[in-house]
Amino acid sequence: MRKISMVAALVLILAGTLGGLFAAGVFTGGGSSSAAAAASKASTNQSVYLGVEIVQGTDGPTIASVIADSPADKAGLKRGDVIKAIDGTSVSDVQAVRDALKDKNPGDTVTVSITRNGNAQDVTVTLEAPPTPLPQAYPMLPELNGIPRDELFSHLLGGSFQFTDKDGKTHTASVDLGTVTSVDANAKTISVDLNAGGSKQYTISSDVTTVPNDLTKFANGDHVVIISMDGNLRALVKGAGLGVPFFGRKGGFGSGGWDGFRGDRGSKDGFDGGFEMPRGQAGGGL
Repeated sequence: MRKISMVAALVLILAGTLGGLFAAGVFTGGGSSSAAAAASKASTNQSVYLGVEIVQGTDGPTIASVIADSPADKAGLKRGDVIKAIDGTSVSDVQAVRDALKDKNPGDTVTVSITRNGNAQDVTVTLEAPPTPLPQAYPMLPELNGIPRDELFSHLLGGSFQFTDKDGKTHTASVDLGTVTSVDANAKTISVDLNAGGSKQYTISSDVTTVPNDLTKFANGDHVVIISMDGNLRALVKGAGLGVPFFGRKGGFGSGGWDGFRGDRGSKDGFDGGFEMPRGQAGGGL
């Protein structure tokens, strides 16, 4: 518990330093704005865009909002429409709708069967590619303005700060950021290309905290934050949200959250159920 408490304290200090950026959800590796609704990840790895947010209503998956000028808006879908089927396949919840769209590509047409005010009807929707994300401004650090969201992590080079303990002794906490290049769970080592330059291999001893706490859950390409104390490795955290739920993706605040417009919710920067707030199945975006 003491290890976790120390790591949590370091995380809170770091979050206070970069809190504006974490709160904006800019370290998730996602390149899409939360204003863009991606329905699902297609087999070509290209997302499709429908343009609705849905919640789980008493009668089934129900459209909570429609984005202006989106495919859904152009087709005439409206708030309150209950989705009953996609291309003839019945859907009973948000995930089922997402699954029905997972193999679609931009330009494909789908028939969305709905009930509106109790009346059944079919609506034909032509799916599109997600719109280009709007550039995000960072009032606390305007020097970062203009950097695409999915490139921002690589611009963070890390740093260090000092503090004194109860006896007045000075300690130095250092933070490095980088991308995993190899993992050997048996040897308990992980190699990282550091954003500040160079590569380094870390040995995960018993006194090092990892988040998640299973090294097999780290993979090549993962973004990581490395925390050291007085030159000794103290913690290695997968993803750049540092395991603090309030500084993760906006969708982490429950079902139908701000990030609910994205169907491709899985992210290599996630905590695999670690410390993020649960996203649930009750709502989401398509």
